[in-house]
Amino acid sequence: MDSFAIPPLPTIVAQVIQFDANNPKNGAGDLEKLVLPDKAISAELLRVANSAFYGRSGKVKILRDSLAVLGIKATKNLVIYLSTKAMAPTYKSDTFKVHLSRYPIYAALIAQMVAQETSLRKEADEAFLAALLHKIGMSIMALQNAGHYSDMIQACEKNKWDLQKLEKQSYGITHIELGKKAASTWKLPDEFQKFMEISATSPYESLTSPLEKSTFIGAVCASLLLGISTKDTAKTIAQQCYKDLGGEQNVLIRHASPEAQKRIEAHPFAQLSTL
Repeated sequence: MDSFAIPPLPTIVAQVIQFDANNPKNGAGDLEKLVLPDKAISAELLRVANSAFYGRSGKVKILRDSLAVLGIKATKNLVIYLSTKAMAPTYKSDTFKVHLSRYPIYAALIAQMVAQETSLRKEADEAFLAALLHKIGMSIMALQNAGHYSDMIQACEKNKWDLQKLEKQSYGITHIELGKKAASTWKLPDEFQKFMEISATSPYESLTSPLEKSTFIGAVCASLLLGISTKDTAKTIAQQCYKDLGGEQNVLIRHASPEAQKRIEAHPFAQLSTL
């Protein structure tokens, strides 16, 4: 029987998700007011703003300046990422490092880059958030069954077993159902219910919106980069989704190649996943 409790969404995340970065009435000062009370996140924003990626090493001293360096939209994404990262279980395993730490941010960054280079450009931040949260059910599941769930994921990877089937048998609920439950509890936009259903095994016919397609591309490319078992059919579907969005290149070369891996690993958001 399902006995999973949905952890409360941190207040700062609820507020930041609702913060409309495209509204000209909302400025950096308004976002700063939301972030400033959380000292841990403020410190991380300063650290990222001072990273080599942004070329400001040691020069950013206050939160407002870090927002100026990162930009409102990147700051918003980083705050949400840091808060969801904090939900990850304290139990450490190589399996969790791949599936719960690195995979979400890899998928999010890839989905965002796909959006930026296609017709989805204006929704790049929404693409980031959709891909970042689409597997949040796994993190919630891991919080309450850490060791057992880590072993379950590892066994499924090794033996090509169906993870959702084992989750249902063991816990009475799948990570997808748990993710949808979380989206409802957290009062996320209705479309997140569908994002939670997306994985590298999703059939093409189920991917009906541009954000669903960018999330799927993020899921497939992140899985390939991280060595997570991925079917050849998923690669074909990813290319079709990319074409649907207006992409003209080979999506796997663009976002799942060794060069793409280096690009992702150089991003400060991805580097946070290894800490």
